[in-house]
Amino acid sequence: MSVDAEKTILALPEVEACRVIYQDGELEQIYVSANIPTQEPAARLQYIKSLVRSVVGALALEHGWNVDYRKVKIVDSLETDWEEPHVGEPRIRIIAAYVKYLPGPEVHVELGLGSSTYTGLAPYDSANPTECAIEAFLQAFHQMELGQVSLAFAHVIPSCFYHGTLVITKLQHKYSEQPETELLGIAESHQDLILCTVRACLDALNRKIGLYS
Repeated sequence: MSVDAEKTILALPEVEACRVIYQDGELEQIYVSANIPTQEPAARLQYIKSLVRSVVGALALEHGWNVDYRKVKIVDSLETDWEEPHVGEPRIRIIAAYVKYLPGPEVHVELGLGSSTYTGLAPYDSANPTECAIEAFLQAFHQMELGQVSLAFAHVIPSCFYHGTLVITKLQHKYSEQPETELLGIAESHQDLILCTVRACLDALNRKIGLYS
């Protein structure tokens, strides 16, 4: 059913991607990535409200869903005033993301850009594996000089019948003199939480600076 619902949402104007998320068999969140055609704050807010109403209405009409509008989150997929740094750079890729246990438990993240490899390390805490993975990721990422990134929040949704483990991250990104922006990323994994977390971080940054995992 979630696949059909996502197809319904994708048919709406300006929608570029979406993900319907369940937890314990109940609708948890609907993330919609859309091209918001204005940067003026009041107009943006009105557009987002209108799109939320369209999503709720389409799901009610097509599938009989009674969705609380607060469960619909709109993410801006395009920033029209952004000048992409390092035009023509090769894609960033994940080379490795794992826990190294000797001589002590440590998260090891390697990112590749062109012919260069960037490594980030962070002490591993089994109680907070996601935060450890993000710390190692940021250490590697900052070596590329593509801006400064900090964590706003990270949330893990356990796997269920409808999806594998989901990691949702919100990152704050600042590049040069550009205004700081908040970027939302999501990744799904059926077994590797560390790798899934790194993918979620890159998914967030993809929305602004064109990085790829």
